[in-house]
Amino acid sequence: MIHIAIVDDHLLFREGVKAIFQDEKEMEINIEASNGQEFLDALKSMDTKPEVVLLDIRMPVLDGYETAKLLLEHYPEMKIIILTMHQEERHILRMIELGVNGYLMKNASPDEVIECIESVMEHDYYFNNKITKIMRKVMMYKGKKRVDHMIHDLTEREIEVLELICKEFTAKEIGEKLFISFRTVEGHRKNLLSKLNVRNTAGLVVLALKNEIVKI
Repeated sequence: MIHIAIVDDHLLFREGVKAIFQDEKEMEINIEASNGQEFLDALKSMDTKPEVVLLDIRMPVLDGYETAKLLLEHYPEMKIIILTMHQEERHILRMIELGVNGYLMKNASPDEVIECIESVMEHDYYFNNKITKIMRKVMMYKGKKRVDHMIHDLTEREIEVLELICKEFTAKEIGEKLFISFRTVEGHRKNLLSKLNVRNTAGLVVLALKNEIVKI
């Protein structure tokens, strides 16, 4: 069972999101909150913490950006999906560079919400075509981050693993393709996170594509 949190200051919207999961046998909302502070306070006393949080950006008391920063610091294993009405490039890039796992607009279909959750649980990230296009546009404008010294530290095998991660292969599929164990794949992924100084797989994909470490 995938436990999901919904953090949004509009009650009517939270009720609509909860309705999406009524017929889902492997997903359920186990906590909802009207702002980030309320959510963080509730987490402290929860035995079963959510694996995924659907997080709005603009909220009172503690907004989505500050909430995401605290979650990444104190609950790094929790997957963060931004679910918002804000489609401005500055919001999207700011949250992605922070290290969230996915970004959805509130006009997304229920099927895409489910797909997004499944993707972040399996691949650690989800960006649809619209978000990817915005990412590429802004990245081209901002230019590349200087990571040459980091790239030189990557082994040939790590680059192979990174390319397959960017192609949305799971760790199991990468292991089968490269004839290595799941544990070895995870070891390479952790080395990539450390060497490239990013928080999660989403960060790996963004940095790899931005700096043309791999080409997809």
